[in-house]
Amino acid sequence: MSQSALSEKLRALRKKSRYTQEDISRKLNIQRQTYSNYENDARTPPLEIIVALAEIYHVSVDYLVRDASASFDSDTDRSSHEKKLLSEFSALSFSKQKEVIEFIRFKKQLPD
Repeated sequence: MSQSALSEKLRALRKKSRYTQEDISRKLNIQRQTYSNYENDARTPPLEIIVALAEIYHVSVDYLVRDASASFDSDTDRSSHEKKLLSEFSALSFSKQKEVIEFIRFKKQLPD
């Protein structure tokens, strides 16, 4: 995969989510210029940043790193229930999002 494909996806996802570069850099605990370098194809984000970005944008790591010909609209296959859940989750602060993710991971370990 070319780095430019990742850069394009990061920019498109950020704009679609109505975040600024400053918003994302705060969520990642990095400098805004560092995040800008990822979107401008000047630097490749490390794996832990790619994983964090996938969580922020509610996409898979695979989606971020696969070929640019993949669709940007991952919502088309989601049920209305999933869309509502993602909308509510997006409205939470980053720290509350982390708590929800931890809770989901805990619940997945429990038997049905």
